Amino acid sequence: MPGNVNLRRITLRDVAKEAGVSINTASRALNNKSEISPETKARVLEVAQKLGYRPNRLARALRSNKTKIIGVIVGDIANPYFAMLIQGIEHALRSFDYSVILQGTDEDLDREKQAIEVVLAEQVDGVLITPTQKSIKPVKFLIDSGIPFVLMSRYFDDLETSFVIMDDKQGGFIATEHLIQKGHKRIAMINGPFHISSAAERYTGYLQALQYYGLEGDESLVVHGCLTVKDGYRVALRLLKRRRRPTAIFAFSDFVALGVLQAAHKLALKIPDDLAIVGFDDTFLSVCTYPPLTTVGSSPEQLGQRAAKLLLELLSTKADKPVQMRIPARLVLRGST
Repeated sequence: MPGNVNLRRITLRDVAKEAGVSINTASRALNNKSEISPETKARVLEVAQKLGYRPNRLARALRSNKTKIIGVIVGDIANPYFAMLIQGIEHALRSFDYSVILQGTDEDLDREKQAIEVVLAEQVDGVLITPTQKSIKPVKFLIDSGIPFVLMSRYFDDLETSFVIMDDKQGGFIATEHLIQKGHKRIAMINGPFHISSAAERYTGYLQALQYYGLEGDESLVVHGCLTVKDGYRVALRLLKRRRRPTAIFAFSDFVALGVLQAAHKLALKIPDDLAIVGFDDTFLSVCTYPPLTTVGSSPEQLGQRAAKLLLELLSTKADKPVQMRIPARLVLRGST
């Protein structure tokens, strides 16, 4: 490391001295308070930027009773859906000078409990969480803690909480309807774990579309419990090796659909001639496949932004009752159908 780099932390006292003002005046300028002239405020801000001053969050928290930190807890961080969700959250929070503490659960209940303990120990102002839904207890713990929080992508029927989710039932209907309108009758669904609300609702939408168009559901074409590319590949391979294989597959997510595409390639099936595939979530993966993936949903970044903004509203106002938002689903047509 070069010898002329100054590693000493720049303090508010340093800024005040360099700007030729009192510590109190420097603090007021940096916190955009009134009763100081615009010229003084501009000089203090210029000096702070020149010196590389960063406010001490701990000291600010002691003064304001706020840390300006939000805890974010999601499932599989390697899943592009969650990566895009986090990106949306950070984008929304950054303009309000909030930082993020990120925890991943890998859809494991014990890790979920630990993640909640970690963010609460950091005295976060609020929590954004995609629950594993393997138990109601972690979310009940958040309720009992009194900290503001918003559920993302999933919700509990029997808990009155704020949440932002996709209209998953509508999305399941749209995906299946599209495949039916393309002439498919043997439509498989490779679904997520059924205890997850989004999986249960997408399955309901799938069944409703079949019923609406007069097609009988075949439970042998439905597999629950899939969340990863590996899951999609394994289950699709099994379905597609049948004598009467499905001609179309609706996958729980783009991530799972990627595994379906790999299985089709292994079996030398042409997409969409031999097999049509619809994913869910509209992640960046959907335009990186060949052919590009037809999918349902809305931008995960948009959902993350909405959840973050809702949490900020809950932090600034005392809501009389939970705020619950469902984002409409849409079909994004690409080459896989």
